[in-house]
Amino acid sequence: MSSNLDRLAQLSPERRRLLQKLLEQEAEKTGGTDRIRRRGGDGPVPLSFAQQRLWFIDQLDPGTPAYNMPFPLRLRGRLEVAVLRRALSEVVRRHEALRTVFAADGDAAVQVVLPPAPVAFPLVDLARLRPEAREAETRRLAGEEAMRSFDLRRGPLLRSTLLRLDAHDHAALFTMHHVVSDGWSMGVLTRELSTLYHAFVRGEPSPLPELPVQYADYALWQRERLSGEALEAQLGWWRERLEGAPPTLDLPADRPPRAPP
Repeated sequence: MSSNLDRLAQLSPERRRLLQKLLEQEAEKTGGTDRIRRRGGDGPVPLSFAQQRLWFIDQLDPGTPAYNMPFPLRLRGRLEVAVLRRALSEVVRRHEALRTVFAADGDAAVQVVLPPAPVAFPLVDLARLRPEAREAETRRLAGEEAMRSFDLRRGPLLRSTLLRLDAHDHAALFTMHHVVSDGWSMGVLTRELSTLYHAFVRGEPSPLPELPVQYADYALWQRERLSGEALEAQLGWWRERLEGAPPTLDLPADRPPRAPP
């Protein structure tokens, strides 16, 4: 599975567009009844089941950094900081998930996509420090950033800071919350940021095509597909398999487990 994902990640934008077209043609042959489609309107959208799990955990332990996804990048060579900021803002504009927040809706939550806006990408200059102090401060700031909490209600759920180590050496500190991202997304961020930066620094427009669907479209499709009888069938299968299972797991612990309510 991972080797297939690696091969997909290495495809050029032209080959990815061709693959998307072939998949669409194949879906049309089967009637396209189970395809994810672009949702209409910009209103709130239900959470996917994966997002619901992470949102629920955040309600139990607000602001926990356990699901922070730090992603530092070392950038060597001449860097146009303003162009890098523009490229990052374009990545966030393209991907609605990176400008999504989660609003309470009774005992549940909905995801709300915020309108595009320039992304905060502050620059911290460490060039005046001695080399050993500079590296130590870089590690300290990276660790501190990775542990900062997120507010799922207010966002943003992508943070970025640029450290200037010298004229031709920078470190970009990115941190995303797992509720809007995953390990695959980090590779997408890197590739698109690099592609956009090189295009913008040459004065060219974005070469990336607009995305046909967004994660919120998938979440809506998933909720519609797994509802009613379809959801009950899935739950029924697990109830049958787990019937008679012990209410607690007998795992080694430093204190006796509490009795189930």
